[in-house]
Order: sequence, then structure tokens, then C-alpha cells
Amino acid sequence: MVVTDINRNLAATLKLCGPAFLSEPESVQKLCTVLLAIVTKNHPCQQDMGDDEDPDSLEENSEFDWQVVDSAFDVVIGLAGAFGEDFGELWKMFEKPIIKYAGSSESVERSTAVGTIAECISRMGAGISPYTSSLLKVLLHRLSDEDPETKSNAAFAVGNLCFATKKKKLIVENYPAIFQKLEPLLQVTSHRLLDNAGGCVARMIMAHPDAVPMGEVLPALIGILPLKEDYEENEPIFECVVKLCKSPALLAF
Repeated sequence: MVVTDINRNLAATLKLCGPAFLSEPESVQKLCTVLLAIVTKNHPCQQDMGDDEDPDSLEENSEFDWQVVDSAFDVVIGLAGAFGEDFGELWKMFEKPIIKYAGSSESVERSTAVGTIAECISRMGAGISPYTSSLLKVLLHRLSDEDPETKSNAAFAVGNLCFATKKKKLIVENYPAIFQKLEPLLQVTSHRLLDNAGGCVARMIMAHPDAVPMGEVLPALIGILPLKEDYEENEPIFECVVKLCKSPALLAF
């Protein structure tokens, strides 16, 4: 619980102050080393203290174990926000363990890991480019996840990846596969899932409009408005609409 609270306060401080209080490179490296230990469940607070543990407390301990990992993810997101594109160098430390959680049998672990990936992409922008291939493979798979929350987070992540990465050729080649995965999500009744799918489509259009079949995609995007739950996705959707209204391509459509 102590480590969890420290993580939560670190995440809040990073959001408020940016990298200012991590001015020493050694402190950043030490922090990342501790975070990696937590994410991989090798931190001292996660170690078994012996065989005398009360069996009735195992479930409670499991909950605490996940809380400390979840809070470490918050700090990773905070670091991505503080360092922006420069976080790309640090992301290589966390990519594999977070992707491992994205493939967990537990839905809460999958959704949280995919959400962490999405938030990091949105904060580090083009710094995510070297990792585009590995992340796209994972996120495409999670767009068909049985858990709605995981699918919703995957849609948010894919949209951010398409918009941020400099790997244009790789992304455009996968546009048909992405749209195929998104199509059923634009017809669901879950408002958050619908809103995030719409945000994903909008970011894909803004990133590479020439690769989008506007005649099919644009009516579906407009058809989900107004958003019902995730109002933050209004920003990319309306930004997309405004840009299209200024584009000769839309006049032709």
C-alpha cells in the first residue's frame, strides 16, 4: 500500500510539474528501474514473505499486487507526458512487460495494459515510431477482444498510433485491416466503445486521408454523433470534420 501511494503521488507530480523534479539523469534511471521491478513483480513489496501466510489473505494480497502494478503504469504514463518524444528511449524498457499484460487471461489486466499503451502513445507522439510494428500487431488483435473495455482502449490506442507514428507506409498498408476491425465497433450499443471507435476513425482520416474510403467511412463517423460518454473524443472528431470541410476532397464527396 505504501508503494502504491508513492506511485500515485509520483504520477500526480509528473502531471503537475513535468520532468522538472527529475532533473538528474540518475534519478530517472533509478525510477525506471524500480518501476520495471514493480511491473515484472520483482519488487520487494511483491515478494512472498514465507509459508506462514494466512490463506484467507491471499485474495486480498492479489488485489494489492495488482494495485501496485496499476499505479506503476500511472507513473509510466506520467513519464511519457513529461518527456514527450524523448520518452521513446525509455519506452523500450517497458514495452515487453506491458505487452505481456495486454495478452493476460484477466480482462482487467488486458484493458489496463492496452489503456497504458494508448496513453503513452498519445503523450510521446512521434517517439513511438520505432515501436509501431510490434504495437500495431498487439492492438489489432485486441480490437477483437471479448472484453468491451479492452476493445475500447485498443481503438483509442490504434487511432493515436496512426496519428502519431512516422511509419506511414506500414500504417497505410494496415488501414484495410484496421477498418475491418472497426466496422463492427461502430454498430455497438456501448457508448464508450462507440465513442472511441469514432475517435480512432477521425485520427486515421486526419493522418492519411488519401488512404480512407470517404464514401463509406465518413457517413458512419457522422452517424455516431453526438457522443454519449467519452466526450474527449469530440476533439479529434470535430477537428477532423473541420479539416475535411476545408478540403477539396470533401467537396468532391
